[in-house]
Amino acid sequence: MAESMFLFWGSGSPPCWRVTIALEEKKLQGYKGKVLSFEKMEHKSDDVLKINPRGQLPSFRHGNIVLNESIGICLYLENQFKSQGTQLIPESGAEQALVYQRMFEVLSMQEKVGKFPLASPVCQLLLCFFLASKRGCQPSR
Repeated sequence: MAESMFLFWGSGSPPCWRVTIALEEKKLQGYKGKVLSFEKMEHKSDDVLKINPRGQLPSFRHGNIVLNESIGICLYLENQFKSQGTQLIPESGAEQALVYQRMFEVLSMQEKVGKFPLASPVCQLLLCFFLASKRGCQPSR
């Protein structure tokens, strides 16, 4: 199953971390991946542009499905592999709403502040681990 997955990612990129953490949490360690250098502009290579015309990372392929936004990839993994590994999104509608609220609060805050560099990686990791659980939303395992 994970063998049909491929991830282009860049070291030091919080959105890429989000996807690699979700893959690990969902126990999908058999995926193929390639770490690209932003400094060498490898994310603008023909291989990446074939699946992501914007040349941004992460870029993810699972069979014929291609996704290029980290939150979309994480939600896809949770939906496709719901019973595998860690449950990333709670079952309860109220708990889901808290998780989504926290996710979008972080994104909105980054837009308003201009993606401030010191907090961005921290915010992205917190988002990935759904710290909404600290505010009453407890995803089950």
